[in-house]
Amino acid sequence: MFFYKHRVRYYETDKMGVAHHSSFVLWFENARVEFLRHFGIDYKGIEDKGFNLAVVEVNGRFLKPVFFDELISVQVNLAKFDGVYAKFDYKVLNEKGETVVRGYTKHLVVNRDLKRSKLPEDIIKKIEKSILKKS
Repeated sequence: MFFYKHRVRYYETDKMGVAHHSSFVLWFENARVEFLRHFGIDYKGIEDKGFNLAVVEVNGRFLKPVFFDELISVQVNLAKFDGVYAKFDYKVLNEKGETVVRGYTKHLVVNRDLKRSKLPEDIIKKIEKSILKKS
């Protein structure tokens, strides 16, 4: 299980002092990239080979507020993956270990021309071996 730690910055909050909903999308992205890195998958390397994981859907269910200077943990799991499509699930926990947000992102593999594509077999095999068997 992988957790990405983040301390809520002042500029990530709204007028009510609560973390703004848009901040969670950025935290999901940071957590996703670090999750891949943790398992030896270099996202920049994927880009260098001419591929991207384009976000096609983002969902977040906000259960409790998060405040400035609070340390949160974003749990990431690769829920679905077939080389063309990926779904990442997220659970954000506050310092008390309470779930404050549940969400997911869905991704489509695209090439440099932004056309639907498939990741190279070596990357697919690495993801299957490193992540899918361990998460």
